[in-house]
Formats: sequence, C-alpha cells, structure tokens
Amino acid sequence: MSLQDPAITHQLFKLIAKMSDDERRTLLRLLEGGLLKGKCRRRHYRKHLRLPVHYASRGRTYSGYIQNISLGGVFIPTRFRFYLGQGLVVAFPSPNGNKYIKMVGQVVRLDPEGIAVEFKSLTQKEKTALLSLTSPT
Repeated sequence: MSLQDPAITHQLFKLIAKMSDDERRTLLRLLEGGLLKGKCRRRHYRKHLRLPVHYASRGRTYSGYIQNISLGGVFIPTRFRFYLGQGLVVAFPSPNGNKYIKMVGQVVRLDPEGIAVEFKSLTQKEKTALLSLTSPT
C-alpha cells in the first residue's frame, strides 16, 4: 500500500500513537526484520467497484465498466483487442456524479477478461478525486 494516500498515513499514525512503548518497539523490530517484504505486491490500495467508463484509443471509443480502481489505475473488463503500452483516455463519473473524471493512461497488462490501465501524470485534482473513490469504506 502506498503512503501517498494521506488517509492511510493518518490512520497508521493514529494506531501507532495508541500503542504502548513496548508495542512500538516490537513493531519496529518486526518491520526492520522484513515482516512485510514480499507480502505487499501493490503500490496502491485497490477497491473493487462497478463504475461506468468510457475509454478511447486510436480514434475509437468504447464503453463498459471499471471492475476495480486504485490511485495507480483501473481494470476494465473488455473483449476488444489492445496491446501492451497502448495509450488510452479513460473517463468515469466523479464521486458526486455530476462530472466525469478524465485520465490519461496506458495498457500495462492484458488478461483474458480485460485490460489493466495505469494512470499517467496525475494532477492534484485527479488524485483528490481518485482518493475519494478508492478510500476503504
């Protein structure tokens, strides 16, 4: 999980602040000893949700839904053919539903069920919108 998410960092600090000194020392030893090494593959928390999406590439527009989303990207089930590295523009409803969030990304994984799209160069406004969609509930 990436500590780029301020909500996660805040939550961690609150939990650590409530620990006894002995618990903190134990946690520090465990972390320094590599307790989490190799266990956390993903850089960002991934949230499963079904969200309508429009995406476009190479002059074609597609519609579908997002299966899961994170600060890093989305997974879109599709039967259309894409290739690794293919650029896409992805648009989906904002958290309040009155606008669309438009993101630029590229295909980073092909799967028989669909494509994984990694977002590129997020603005602070886009990060804020994504955080409100991806925060654990």
